[in-house]
Amino acid sequence: MPAQLFAAFCAGSNSERSLSIDAARTVNLFKASAESDGAVKRAALVGTPGLRRIGGIAGAGGTNLGRGWCTADGRSWTVQGDQLYEVQLPSFLATARGTILDDGAPVSFASNGDGGNQLAICGGGELKILHLVTHALSAAIVLPLTNRPRSVGFLDGYFLLLERDSIRFWYSALEDGSTWDALDFVARSTASDHFVGLAVANSRVWGFGSETTEAYEDIGDPDNAFVPIQGSLFQIGLAGPWSLSLGINTLRWIGRGSRGGAMVYRLDGYGGARISTHAIEAQLATITDLSLAEALTYDQEGHQFYALTAADRTFVWDETEHAWHERARWDQAAGREGAWRVRGHAFVGQLHVVGSRDSTDIWALDLDWYDDGGEVLRAVRRAPYLGTEARWVFLDRIELGIESGVGLVSGQGVDPQVLLNISTDSGKSWTSAGTASLGKMGETDHMAVWRCCGRARLDRLVLEIVITDPVKRVLGPGLWITATPGRA
Repeated sequence: MPAQLFAAFCAGSNSERSLSIDAARTVNLFKASAESDGAVKRAALVGTPGLRRIGGIAGAGGTNLGRGWCTADGRSWTVQGDQLYEVQLPSFLATARGTILDDGAPVSFASNGDGGNQLAICGGGELKILHLVTHALSAAIVLPLTNRPRSVGFLDGYFLLLERDSIRFWYSALEDGSTWDALDFVARSTASDHFVGLAVANSRVWGFGSETTEAYEDIGDPDNAFVPIQGSLFQIGLAGPWSLSLGINTLRWIGRGSRGGAMVYRLDGYGGARISTHAIEAQLATITDLSLAEALTYDQEGHQFYALTAADRTFVWDETEHAWHERARWDQAAGREGAWRVRGHAFVGQLHVVGSRDSTDIWALDLDWYDDGGEVLRAVRRAPYLGTEARWVFLDRIELGIESGVGLVSGQGVDPQVLLNISTDSGKSWTSAGTASLGKMGETDHMAVWRCCGRARLDRLVLEIVITDPVKRVLGPGLWITATPGRA
């Protein structure tokens, strides 16, 4: 039969519990749809940003790893290990501002800006205040809480503090995060489950319990500032406090209730809209402790990404495309994937600045950078099944749509290669069909083609491409496949 375009190659991850249903994976690539009404090439897969090193903070104590970022009014701060730094960008300069107790967990930031010139940092079960004019970091603030604080927020002149393992959150004196009255707290009355997380969005305070969530508003009474909004309670809780992340006018989180397993939700009015798939939920069900899951949200070139790291996997929801993909670190020595290396994010000027979960490096998320902080950035696309027919074919020719001629001047990637792997048993075992070139520099008419690729039954055939060379990756509009029916 003549060559047919398999456009479904350009899509997201959806590896089901049973690979015989769907084995599709998209790793370190994401779908990008053409927005022109007349575009005949409707979509492509584009390489996720590389990690371009812009600096490093050596000598920090504690875990020595990145724990979070904050940017406000042109100033940026990060906690690395047990040290708070103010960072000047784009010319990298890190100035130590004091210590934050390191328990290995992320830190939470909030600022009252010019209203009080304070930056509140909650980390290691303590709250400290950085004065934005004098740069002086306070000792741990004496708090009237029964349990340690978990996270801090800010709304309407008040700092807000979530107390761990309780039904309470607290609010500070107006524009003063160093003063907390023993009577200035909100206790749950419409539900009994403990608070797990707290977030400020859409001029509301959202209190996420283990089984339910509720919104609170400021009624202007300094003696009773925040009250629950009638009708805002909904039956979705929060599985892990650090999976809660704020995007443009919305929140996303791993949710769970008293009657079911974990799903990923997006805030929708006074409720949650499910955005995870059965495939993602099956993966979440295998993770023992979802309280350790972490997420960050960022927007880049029109794509709104929610990146969720749980155990050794990172799943990324693209709100623009309504599709999931994966990001992974490639351990070349062990030959296996691990979680994305990034931890914490701030948008400074035109830089997406991130910290690391495994080093003291500070990186920029750069779509024109093709390595993973000095390591291999391995891109994988495992396509969905070509069809449901129980029909045998000979694969005469397979061509991958590419942007060609992306080779480098020297070093690895002068003649960049793409590897094709083929499975004829629903993704259980694999055979290499060899590599094809993406085209040396200037070879803009080059084609990535494989011929005589054996026989397979269409409903059990899975094709996978792998790229490890540090070059631009644009794959689309899909695969062109020429096949001849028959078994012998």
